[in-house]
Amino acid sequence: MTLFLLLLIIGVAILGTQQLIDKFGFRHLSYSIRFSADTVTEGDQVELIETIISRKLIPLPWVKAELTTDASLLFASAQSAVSKETRFVSSCFCLFPYKKIERHWNVTCTKRGIFSVSHVVLVISDLFGTAEWSTPMPDTTAHLSVLPAVRRLDEIRELPQQFGGELLRQRTVIPDRYAICGIREYADGDSVRDICWSASARTVNPMVWQFQETAAPELTILLNLETKPSDIECVSDHDLYENAIRFCAALLGTAAQTHLPVRLLANTEIDGIPAESRTGSGPDHLIRLLHMLAALPDLISCQFIRLLRRFLAQNQNTPVIVISPFVSDELLRIAAAESRVTVLSLKPLRDMKYPANIRHITLQSERKSIS
Repeated sequence: MTLFLLLLIIGVAILGTQQLIDKFGFRHLSYSIRFSADTVTEGDQVELIETIISRKLIPLPWVKAELTTDASLLFASAQSAVSKETRFVSSCFCLFPYKKIERHWNVTCTKRGIFSVSHVVLVISDLFGTAEWSTPMPDTTAHLSVLPAVRRLDEIRELPQQFGGELLRQRTVIPDRYAICGIREYADGDSVRDICWSASARTVNPMVWQFQETAAPELTILLNLETKPSDIECVSDHDLYENAIRFCAALLGTAAQTHLPVRLLANTEIDGIPAESRTGSGPDHLIRLLHMLAALPDLISCQFIRLLRRFLAQNQNTPVIVISPFVSDELLRIAAAESRVTVLSLKPLRDMKYPANIRHITLQSERKSIS
């Protein structure tokens, strides 16, 4: 009889607890997540901070939070599972009345990108785990931008000539007298101060200096997403694509150190807008370009050769560095005809003679600070 009464009391307690948790379990219960930093660099560690607060008298003996994020975010704990490109992380809490609990996760960022920890589901249970209740938290999201690491370029014996020296442009309406390219006969409209008196004395007709326009170096980097000739809509070799982005970041870092004005284009779109930047220089511009690289998807919006031809036709004087996973026959023909185009291939070149402006490159694993 005593045993029966004890079991009856336990049963009533369990049912009563379940009724209370079912009715009041998610009331006055708040949950939030955030990263300790909004922006980090590839390879850095960051903290993910979970905060759960109970503002009621009813204790919650068992609360579990289930998070979904990208597999490239490594959590320093065994409480996570990976399925393809998705990581599932779970954490458990025991909440007493009017208590606040914070949990800090150390997260290693192994790949550049724009990531979020979302699809949060809270699960609560009674003391004996005989029943469970769950609710999604659609407004609970933490965002993180992982910039590509800026690495060194020491393995390249000779950087492309666009990284230094003056560039010559065709003459415009107002000549620049700092660049003399020859002597020609005097024509109507020429200034008297441009007359070369020594050459005029040796000829019958007056002769004037001929000038070219000079300009500060300016560079455009074109990034090719196509890793194989068969890539039409999506990148097929993601590792090679990520290496191309890392090398692009290395070039941009070198340009920022030399205060070289640079512009970045890629044959993809970011949020429906072509991936194109403005021309700029310095550390602030580098940060903007690294954010652009972090946001690049693996979708191809147009053929790279079409993008390159259009850019060369619209920009007659701008030198171009092409970062491409491989060198196609069409890209080889364009580089052979355009000396202002330098092609840097991540794949080794075939056993044939290439123009001097086409070369194979490798990248050091060591990172360099972007500051």
